[in-house]
Amino acid sequence: MSEEFNAIIRKAEKDDMVHVFEMIKELAAFEKLEDQVKIDYSVLEQDGFNGNRPFFGCIVAELPDHSLIGYALYYYCYSTWEGKAIFLEDLYVKPNYRRHGIGAKMFLAVMKTAHDAEIKRVDFHVLSWNPAIAFYKKMGAINLSETEDWTLFRMNHGSLQKLFS
Repeated sequence: MSEEFNAIIRKAEKDDMVHVFEMIKELAAFEKLEDQVKIDYSVLEQDGFNGNRPFFGCIVAELPDHSLIGYALYYYCYSTWEGKAIFLEDLYVKPNYRRHGIGAKMFLAVMKTAHDAEIKRVDFHVLSWNPAIAFYKKMGAINLSETEDWTLFRMNHGSLQKLFS
């Protein structure tokens, strides 16, 4: 018998970013990439709540006691082939609250945001060893590494500095 959690899925507020940042660090640890986190909560507050042009949107899962147990962070981008798009950067649920449908509710909230805005596609990355791959496939996601042979590249800060120094 599994415990039920009455989590409310809602749009994040600026004050939530302290807690979202803590979960970002937890996610980085889960992915064995703790050293990759280069920001803090104040950057999230500035970038996500900067008036007319926030750089990202965020959905949170909140318990009745107001503690946050998950987040989904996304941003708008553009496909030259299809038009408006969203990139789902992170979807995270704290370990004690997994397997209770909270991640699915947050995922669906982001997909509903995309649907309502007439977004043509939602892209996201999943580490090859992450068991969530089965969930995403069940939801209808397509693994582009398998179907279209895409290879992911990145220009990080060091690469940019080297390029222009």
